Amino acid sequence: MINLTLMEELSIPMEADLVTPDNLHDKSNDEIRRQTVYWGNKKKTIGDFFQVEGEKSDRITIAGNCAKVKLIGHKMSFGAVHVKGNAGYNTGSYMTGGRITIDGNTADYLGAMMEGGLIHLKGNAGHFVGGAYKGETAGMTGGEIVVEGNAGHETGGFMRRGLIGIGGDTGDFAGIFMLAGTIVVLGRAGERVGANMRRGSIILMKQTRLLPSFFQNGVVSTPAVEMILARLRTLGMNPPSAGRYVRHTGDANTIARGEILVREGNRNRVEA
Repeated sequence: MINLTLMEELSIPMEADLVTPDNLHDKSNDEIRRQTVYWGNKKKTIGDFFQVEGEKSDRITIAGNCAKVKLIGHKMSFGAVHVKGNAGYNTGSYMTGGRITIDGNTADYLGAMMEGGLIHLKGNAGHFVGGAYKGETAGMTGGEIVVEGNAGHETGGFMRRGLIGIGGDTGDFAGIFMLAGTIVVLGRAGERVGANMRRGSIILMKQTRLLPSFFQNGVVSTPAVEMILARLRTLGMNPPSAGRYVRHTGDANTIARGEILVREGNRNRVEA
């Protein structure tokens, strides 16, 4: 186990993309402390900011309020990172494997453009969970993201594959430009869910507002939904038991092959 303890809360953001099992698993304690981080426009080392215990392990624990520490777990492909507190922007971005657990909250772009692995956030997330960076046309292409609390705008934007589970509410435009994959929202979704989605599934448990470019297409009770909810239970979420869902297809502004499933008894269609 490698234990990193933040010695003082940061006022200037730090880029810590080297804090991954890929980079630290074969390094001695002294080598870990000498790894480069960028603090504002200054080149520093991990040892300048963290107390370092342990060495040569694929399991990393980070303690302290790391809300200003960016890129934790960036491009990680194996092992485990446990943040015992908040984490900053771009946590788990471009991740391909392994597991990241965050006990607190995160800033924007959690799991942005990730390809595999698991991110489990026990608090609230910022905007663009599993989304694409500005100018890109593909968000997450694999893996799983679980947020026990709320998430911001454009959750799962440009998503191509994978699973996102939100235990609380989301902001507006969840699943915008979605191409494939699954988003589950146990709380209340914001406005314009699935705007311009082409394919994929968005499963909503609460009353929602749908765009007029989505059309009701029957009531379903499918084992596929129950399998997804069962998977979320294994990841620490608490979705409701089996139920029926009103299926809406869209977005008619595109090829209209996406679907929004609203749990029966909790739907309220409002033209937007």
